[in-house]
Amino acid sequence: MVTLRDGSKTVLAESSEKTSSTPNSKESGAMGKKRKAEDQNPVEEDKENVGPESATKSRKLVVDGEKGEADDASPARDDEEDAEHSKAMTEASTEEARDHTPGRDGPIKEERRSASPDIKPFKGPPGKKVRKSAWEKNEEYKQFIRENEGHMFHELYVCFDKGPNGSPTYDKAGFQLDYHKVADWMKPTPYNKSRMVNGMEKAIAKSQAESEQMAEIFFEKGEAPKDARNSQGKDFWKDRVSKDLSVPWHKITVEHFKEWEKKGFKKARRGEYENPSEEERKRMLRLMSGASLRK
Repeated sequence: MVTLRDGSKTVLAESSEKTSSTPNSKESGAMGKKRKAEDQNPVEEDKENVGPESATKSRKLVVDGEKGEADDASPARDDEEDAEHSKAMTEASTEEARDHTPGRDGPIKEERRSASPDIKPFKGPPGKKVRKSAWEKNEEYKQFIRENEGHMFHELYVCFDKGPNGSPTYDKAGFQLDYHKVADWMKPTPYNKSRMVNGMEKAIAKSQAESEQMAEIFFEKGEAPKDARNSQGKDFWKDRVSKDLSVPWHKITVEHFKEWEKKGFKKARRGEYENPSEEERKRMLRLMSGASLRK
């Protein structure tokens, strides 16, 4: 009995030990796995922590390598870019010079051809009105011109009123007016039919001779228009020479065409400048309007 009890105790003890040892073994197993995981985690953590740096280093090496190759190629590329930039700047400056109109320093203003005064023929209170004199009506007209900027003669009167020592006055095309020429234009001139006819004949003959000379110089040999004086592009020839030489359009003469030829500018071919656009026609009309009164 005792032995059995002892044995049972022993058995119970052993079983209790086994029972108690079972959780311990599980704990130890779990602890072992945990330690194993902890032992492995630093490696993974190290990989995670070190990985980006190493990747950065590798990327840096690649970038540095590419940069080195780029640096090696950069001198040639820089030279190529400089050449392209220089070419673009030259073309842009040439285009800008062509677009710019030499001598134009003032703003371009629109002309209102419909601007006309409403001058009454009579003056005075109702029932006592009298007819205005020609001088009075003319003075009213002049005052209207001074007060209306859109009138075609507005700038001329402004220039004349300033006097010879006044500030610069620019016409509607943006060119400075010459006071002395304007003052001569303002002077009344007696009508003389024979003198006017003779003057027109001389002007036509001079224009014909100059137009033929300009055409022979401006065009390639044998390609100038036959009727140079009546050519639609005649004024545009002057415009081209004006821009190439940076001389105002209204100052261009045959001598400037000769200078233009000596400088080796490219000559025009047959038919060029003969069919200007509507916009070009308007621009040319603005250049021509009042050109004889400019500085």
